[in-house]
Amino acid sequence: MAKAVYAGSFDPVTNGHLWMIKEGAKLFDKLVVAVGTNPNKEPTFSLEERVDMLKKVSYDTPNVTVDSFENQFLVHYANSVEAKFILRGIRSVKDYEDEKVMIHTNSNLNPNITTSLLIPPEGIADISSSSVKNLIGPEHWEDAIEMYVPRSVYNSLLIKFNGLQSRWDSLWKRINASGSSEEAYTELLSLYGKPQRAYHNLVHIVHSLREMDDTQGLIQNPDQVEFALVYHDAEDNEKKSAELAEKNLSKSGLKKQFIDNATMLILATDHKKIHREKDARYIADIDLAILGKPQKEFDEYERGIRYEYQHIPEEQFKIGRAAILKGFLNRKSIYSTDFFREKYQTQAIENLKRSLAKLI
Repeated sequence: MAKAVYAGSFDPVTNGHLWMIKEGAKLFDKLVVAVGTNPNKEPTFSLEERVDMLKKVSYDTPNVTVDSFENQFLVHYANSVEAKFILRGIRSVKDYEDEKVMIHTNSNLNPNITTSLLIPPEGIADISSSSVKNLIGPEHWEDAIEMYVPRSVYNSLLIKFNGLQSRWDSLWKRINASGSSEEAYTELLSLYGKPQRAYHNLVHIVHSLREMDDTQGLIQNPDQVEFALVYHDAEDNEKKSAELAEKNLSKSGLKKQFIDNATMLILATDHKKIHREKDARYIADIDLAILGKPQKEFDEYERGIRYEYQHIPEEQFKIGRAAILKGFLNRKSIYSTDFFREKYQTQAIENLKRSLAKLI
C-alpha cells in the first residue's frame, strides 16, 4: 500500500495546497497532510487553526489524514508514519532547484523514501500562502484574496483580520444604536467562527451583502435588511438568530418598529413561506442566491452543507437534503422577486436537479 506525506506550513491553506491534496489522494492509497512547525517562527495562524483548515478542506477525501510535526526533518517524520513517499509541489525553476537539493539530502538521510514532484496547473501554480497574506490590508482586500483560497479558509481570514468591521461600524452609526458596536461584532465573529461552520459563516454574510448591494434601490429599508442579513445565521436556526438580534437591538435603544421589522426579516430566511412584504422577499432571495451560482461555487456550497451536518448518517442526510431540494424545485418559482428570478432561476434549477440526482 503506497503511503505519502505532503507537508508544509499551510499558513494559510490555499487553492494550490488543495489541488496538491486532491491530486496526491489520487496517486497514493494513503496521504498524510502534515503541518510542519518551526519554534523559531511566529505563524499567522496557530497550529490548531491550520490543522482545522486542512481537515475542513479534505474531510470528504477518505484516504487523507491530517497531522503535525515539530522541529523534525521531513524525511524522518515520513519514516515515523511509515510513509515511503514524500509529495512536493514545484511552481518555478527556483522551486525545482531547491527541491533537487532537498531530494538528494533526504536520500542521504533515508534512501528508502522517494520524493514525488507535481507541477500545479496554470492559474494555481503562482498561489502561495505568502502572496495571499501580502494582499491583506488595503481597501477591498477581501475581494482580492477570495479566488486564491478555499471557502472555509476565506472565512478564517475574514475572522482573523476583521474584514467586515468597518461596514458594521457604519451600519451601527446609521441606525443610531447606542453602546459598543465592537462588542456586538465580536460576538458575531465568535458565532460565525465556530469550527463546524463550513457554509453558514462570514463568507456567506459577505456574499449576501454583495447581493444586497447589487439590488440598487429595490429594497425599501436597506438598513433593516443589512442588519438582518448580518444576523440571520448567527445562531443555528432563524428563530434563535432573531431572538439574539432582538436582544441586542433592545439593549442598544432601537425603536420597536425597527426591531420588529429586523426580526421579521431574519425569520423570512427560514423559507417556510413566501412573504408579502417586499423586503422579506428580497432577503429570502438573497439568502438563496447560492442556488443559482456557477456549478463550481454551488458544489462547494453543497460540500459545506454536508460538512456542517457530518454528524448525520449518510442515508439519513440524503433523505432530508433531497426533501429540501425538492421543496425548492416544486415551487412555481425558486425566487420571489423579478430581480433574482432573472439573475439566478435558470442556473438554480439546473444545480438543484443535478444535486438531487446524486441523492436519490
